[in-house]
Amino acid sequence: MIEVNNQSRNRIDTKLLLKVAQKVLRGERRKKATLSIAILEPKKMRELNKIYRGKNEVANVLSFPFHQGAQKNQPLRSGKELGLGEICICPSRVKRDAKKYGILFQRALSWMLIHGILHLLNYSHRTKLNAQKMEQKETSYLKIIHS
Repeated sequence: MIEVNNQSRNRIDTKLLLKVAQKVLRGERRKKATLSIAILEPKKMRELNKIYRGKNEVANVLSFPFHQGAQKNQPLRSGKELGLGEICICPSRVKRDAKKYGILFQRALSWMLIHGILHLLNYSHRTKLNAQKMEQKETSYLKIIHS
């Protein structure tokens, strides 16, 4: 189940977000995963970024796993998929980033959602090799979704 909760004043294409999440989860063999997507205002994103990452700036995307098991990609004992977590996205920041990099807002929004989901699936960009793997996945999913 994928849930989208728009708490911002921005109009968001929820169908696009659902499509992106479904493609990534299916591609990562996690199509039964539970995922929450929260669309937030800059003030709330700054607050979350400061609390959880110690950074006093508006983040474009933040990922929060639901459970410890979600970080280890472990299913529940009953065989049901464990909830992955919540992705928080700030469309105001994504719009600014899209303009800065010369890409369409919808593509930038998709990219941030893909990035957040991959983090919940234990992808990281802490090392050069991990960053390359994550970027390859992001690029691949963006091509599938926006071609």
